[in-house]
Amino acid sequence: MNNAVKNISAAALCLLLPAVALADDVDEAVRAAKDAPRNQGLNRAAGDALRKAGRYAESIPFYMKGGNAGNLGAAESSFYMYRFDDAREYLDKYLAKRSKAEEAKDMEYTSSSTSEPTDWTEVLGDKISLGAAMLDRVEKIEIIDSINVPSEEFYTFIRLARSAGSLASSEIVEQTLTPAGITPAGIDDIMNPAYMTESGDDIIWVGSDNDGNSKIVETFRLADGTWDKPVSLFDHKTIFGESEGSWVDYPFLLSDGVTLYFAADGDESLGGLDIFMTRRDEDGFLQPSNIGMPYNSPFNDYLYAIDEETGTGWWVTDRNGLADSVTIYTFIPSEMRVNYPVDTPDLISMARVSSVSSTRIPGKDYSDIIRKIYAIDEMRRSGIRHDFDFALPDGRIVHRLSDFHSNMARNAMQKYLEEKKSVAALAKNLSDMRARYGQGDTSLANDILNTEKELESRRAELVGLSNQVISLEL
Repeated sequence: MNNAVKNISAAALCLLLPAVALADDVDEAVRAAKDAPRNQGLNRAAGDALRKAGRYAESIPFYMKGGNAGNLGAAESSFYMYRFDDAREYLDKYLAKRSKAEEAKDMEYTSSSTSEPTDWTEVLGDKISLGAAMLDRVEKIEIIDSINVPSEEFYTFIRLARSAGSLASSEIVEQTLTPAGITPAGIDDIMNPAYMTESGDDIIWVGSDNDGNSKIVETFRLADGTWDKPVSLFDHKTIFGESEGSWVDYPFLLSDGVTLYFAADGDESLGGLDIFMTRRDEDGFLQPSNIGMPYNSPFNDYLYAIDEETGTGWWVTDRNGLADSVTIYTFIPSEMRVNYPVDTPDLISMARVSSVSSTRIPGKDYSDIIRKIYAIDEMRRSGIRHDFDFALPDGRIVHRLSDFHSNMARNAMQKYLEEKKSVAALAKNLSDMRARYGQGDTSLANDILNTEKELESRRAELVGLSNQVISLEL
């Protein structure tokens, strides 16, 4: 996890990555302020200590006794509480009375992409505006579960069916590619975790350049079994233009081979890292879009993954402020985005995910989908290799044709597997053409477009076959 935040400047840490202050330090600062209630400096210090400890609401009364500079602290605390209108009001009050000395101090902020000084109040103001816009479009989702895990190895706790690919360690990627003649130097300093498709023929990872900036890199196994030269898909500036920010990380490719999720910092991020989505076409990747709330927050949001086989999604965040830990949420993704109405009571709570249970549908039984997830976990722990993994709505995961109760379902499954193999071969051919196109063979442009359309149609047929298997078995 450290690689995700190492390029964020020390000044940015004041807002983007609040430290967990020691309880003794907070108590001492609060006690000092209460003993001298007219001392503006001590009140601001108490507000700062409480804010860094994540106790934002408690910090504001102290900031209110901290003179004009206290308004800036109150704006930052309000920002963390998703109270963006209040944050704007406090910031405007601060700017209306800002002294030359305060302005000079605000100009000490430097972004993660340049050493040029920037007015911190402008950065904060932009984030407040972005947060207010996001709060108008909070997606309605059902969260099944949440767990807190060590940040450095969070990806090992995400249970994905084989068809969704895997989140692999840098060691596994190097062990795969080094024998093929791709040396660590050519691999570009792989960072955990990398993404590997089900077949293992497509690997995407994050590496860093000599300046410490990150880039997302991909390589394909070609038809003759050799690996193509790793190609940088994009770095921060390539896909975001001159927007400030320098870090991209945590790629996850959907099984369609087109839709890529990743995390990035910068002007379009509410926190340090936000999750973005982009799609691949014959010329590369399209302009990414921030996937918004509740997935993104004023904190760091790292990874977003979808397992279409089990019908579950996973996302990782440090919004809960636990030292050296992150929270993994498991949820049910929707085919079409549905947002909460802007006048929904407790909309901020839904955006913050203050309560997992409040996102669930009353009376709905989630036990079947939970069983499917844990069945995958047990299968991976056992190390047993199955013919296939096919999740049924009743919680069973079928691994062999003989596991089906219905002969008709067994026959339909055979057709599904044959079509799946054919679709995988078509996807592999598309990957090879894209690699050759990237090397300069532009004559493949029409073939790529036609193959993309055919693949989209075939994937839709595959979904139909899958549903047929389920209806015949249950």
